[in-house]
Amino acid sequence: MSSGAARPLWRKAVVAAVIAAPVAIFVTDNIVSLQMISGRSMQPALNPDSNRLWKDVVLVDRMVQGEMALRRLQRGDVVTLVSPSNPDLLLVKRIIAMPHDCVIPLGKPNSFVRVPKGHCWVEGDESFHSGDSSAFGPVSLALIRGRALTPVWPPSRFGASLAGLPEWKKSRVYPNGSYPLTEL
Repeated sequence: MSSGAARPLWRKAVVAAVIAAPVAIFVTDNIVSLQMISGRSMQPALNPDSNRLWKDVVLVDRMVQGEMALRRLQRGDVVTLVSPSNPDLLLVKRIIAMPHDCVIPLGKPNSFVRVPKGHCWVEGDESFHSGDSSAFGPVSLALIRGRALTPVWPPSRFGASLAGLPEWKKSRVYPNGSYPLTEL
């Protein structure tokens, strides 16, 4: 093959890469991305076997940021968020309460917190191994970066549902300050 025939193919590959790179960056920043989950705070929903050599990888809906947060997020969603105490750390937690809800913090059965407008209450499913709203209070919705949809790795967990609020957490949440979720 002559070098003249290879040059147009080479140019096509460069043009395709120049076009594809910004599109891929836009998609992963704003529409959907993959996130590797480490740690035990979301067991058993994520990383259920702490002895495994691999970690769960989840598909993350990134279209829940900014104005879309209140319309697309709800109690029970597993979300990725920037840590309110360390902006270099990305956390994965479950939304327990939304704005205007009241929640009884873990370990404080005689108190409650009303979640302010523009905030939510997040907790790990494994509360004994979780730094969450029980420690740092309500979290601004502006810190949420995405909603975990389903594990895609390992293959045996592909498609598993992450949605839903665990039953034992429902008795601590009072939507709009009214009755516990268990009574609704």
